[in-house]
This record gives sequence, structure tokens and C-alpha cells, in this order.
Amino acid sequence: MLTRLIPAIYVGLIEITLWLVLLIAGLVGYFAAVPAAKSAGWLLANEVGLRIGGALLSVAVTFLVACVVVGPLLVLVDIRRSVKAIEAKSMDNGVEDLRTNRTEPSFKL
Repeated sequence: MLTRLIPAIYVGLIEITLWLVLLIAGLVGYFAAVPAAKSAGWLLANEVGLRIGGALLSVAVTFLVACVVVGPLLVLVDIRRSVKAIEAKSMDNGVEDLRTNRTEPSFKL
């Protein structure tokens, strides 16, 4: 029972964590864009536009990094779900075993 519960909770935790990471990245980009531009020596006429641009850029970069880091884990979870669906379907159709019989290779036609 616990072995089935942990993967189900794992996917939910990953999704919640990814949303929180994107939210934090947006806030960091919003608040860090103007000080970073000022320390680079830029003269700013419109700080709001730079803040929004910094937030969007930060969210976009974080999203791409999260896709690379967490994407393979989510693909493995999706493969696991697909295999479980195939197993359930095969049990409903009366197929008891999906494994093939192994035989020695031969050149008989």
C-alpha cells in the first residue's frame, strides 16, 4: 500500500515544488532586475518595465532549467503509469502473462 502511495504523492510534490520555484523565480527577477541594472551603470527611465521584464526572463530561464532537471523524472512516472494501464487492460482481457517465450535462434525457414 505504501509503495503505491509514495509515487502518487511524489508526482504531486514535484508539481507543487515546480510552481513554487517559478513563483520564487518571478519574485527574485522582479526585485533583482533594477539593482542589477543600476550596479551595471545603466540609467533607468522606466523601472517598472525593467522589473516586469526581469521577472519574465527569470521565470522563462527557471522553467527551461526545471524542464531539463525534472523532465526525465516525470517521463519515468508517465512510463510507469502506461505500463500499469497496459497490465490492467491485459488482465481484463484474460491475458495472464505478457512475456514472450524465448527460443534459440535458428536458420529454419
